[in-house]
Amino acid sequence: MIKKGMLLLILTAVFLILPGCWSKYELTERGFVMGVALDQGKNGDIEMLTQIYRPTSAQSVSSATTGPSSIHIKTTDQSVMEAIRDIPIHLGRKAQWSHLRVIIVGEKLARKVNVGNLLDLFYRDHEPRSSVSLMIAKGSASKLLMKQPLIEQTSAQQFLRASESAYNTASKTMDISLLHLLLQLKSANSDAVVSYVYEDKQSNDMFAAAGLALLKDGKMKVILPSKRVEGLLVLRNAYKSGVIEISCPGRKGENETSEILAMQVRVKPVFKGDKLTIKSKIEGDIAIGELSCSTISSLKDEEAFIKRVEEKLKEQVRLTIKFLQANQIDVIDVGNHVYRTNPRKWERMKGDWGKQFAEASFDVQAKLRLVTNGTISSKPAN
Repeated sequence: MIKKGMLLLILTAVFLILPGCWSKYELTERGFVMGVALDQGKNGDIEMLTQIYRPTSAQSVSSATTGPSSIHIKTTDQSVMEAIRDIPIHLGRKAQWSHLRVIIVGEKLARKVNVGNLLDLFYRDHEPRSSVSLMIAKGSASKLLMKQPLIEQTSAQQFLRASESAYNTASKTMDISLLHLLLQLKSANSDAVVSYVYEDKQSNDMFAAAGLALLKDGKMKVILPSKRVEGLLVLRNAYKSGVIEISCPGRKGENETSEILAMQVRVKPVFKGDKLTIKSKIEGDIAIGELSCSTISSLKDEEAFIKRVEEKLKEQVRLTIKFLQANQIDVIDVGNHVYRTNPRKWERMKGDWGKQFAEASFDVQAKLRLVTNGTISSKPAN
């Protein structure tokens, strides 16, 4: 009994000594940031548009006149931190960054400054997460962020979901986070990729996440079109899901499709003296998506169909390689592979790696396997 009493006294003393919530803030003192847009301003200033979630009461939710789910605060300064410090002047609350979804950088600003240096505060501060998605926008980033979302609560969340889906289901872009960009910029070869977003040409009320912005020395250099992204994802062994479209022999305008179900790619640089050859071996499983001119009734028919898909896949990869070599940008991680396997050779080559990458030869091989025809027979439905 005495021991229990002593234990109770000790626990009571401990709880009295322990402090309370050292960083307690009321919800009414904070504005929760969902998205940020950074653009090039006048005289070298940075224009920041901050999207802040607009809280609603239970009464306003039940009424028919609910307002927008977010508000936008625009600040301008020579540094990102000072622009952030000006938010409470307009909002009346301190910005809370722990729920930040996306950071969008305008193309003009991304071409002028080192993007890694521009975002230094978001890496250094403890509130933003390293998983925040990063994008570069065609034209004004602020204009895109102010668009109305199609299905999500805020446009920041809409951008996040559009980029994720375009990568995971269509292979039209990559979902690049702050952490992913930092790892690219800090690698032996610092060439990097960032998701690209823009206004939809068919409707100014919509936006699209497709293509990639390619960075050289931290600055945006060129846009990789969405039709070339699939080839890059294959070479990076980052292909999630997509469709290979093949034309019908002798039938103009008729196409068949095959879905990529799984893919494994091995890229290996091989040196013979000073000559560099990059060998890429692709293996994967495919399914028939659409048939319009093929009937697969025998093993020979199946092999012929697979061969056409393999050739189309290799063509896409080669076109991507041609684009990257023309711009002397190695975002396939060949240089990093050389650094890991032969650091001394990399030290001799890194000074003009872009030129050496552009002059390298590629050997692309593909071996696919047809695993399913779908829910009907292996012939056109008509």
